Amino acid sequence: MEDVSSHWWLIVPLSWIVFGAFQGWLRYQARRDALDVLKSYAQTGREPPPELVAKLNAGCTH
Repeated sequence: MEDVSSHWWLIVPLSWIVFGAFQGWLRYQARRDALDVLKSYAQTGREPPPELVAKLNAGCTH
């Protein structure tokens, strides 16, 4: 039990890691959903709204 009580502070960085991974997963889901909508616009031959394209370009780093 002494080993656990002397390393209690590891909860903070480990929770940051878990939270960061969860945020990344949520961003991935949002971008995937936006891409699916963009694909449906392309299949029907319609022009996608600029907000949708801007949302996809917002996460682009290059």
